[in-house]
Amino acid sequence: MMSKNVTLITYPEATLLKSYDTLVAFKSSAAVKVKWNMVTEQHYSKTISRHINEFFGGSEEAAEVDKVPQKTIDVVAKFLEEYHK
Repeated sequence: MMSKNVTLITYPEATLLKSYDTLVAFKSSAAVKVKWNMVTEQHYSKTISRHINEFFGGSEEAAEVDKVPQKTIDVVAKFLEEYHK
């Protein structure tokens, strides 16, 4: 179970992690052939870092995820939202 103040937005291709009001991570689903998990390189707070660690199954797993600019997470999220309207 995820912490409070966390929202998981699930699409067939991926799940997005929203911590408070900020999208901070992306995990591709099992249905996708090319796996690409990503997390924002922006550090917001210890709490959001904890949410990210929980999302990826632990701090060691989260450390292996590609770090990308916040803008990349925002663009991917917007694309998925528009694609699934």
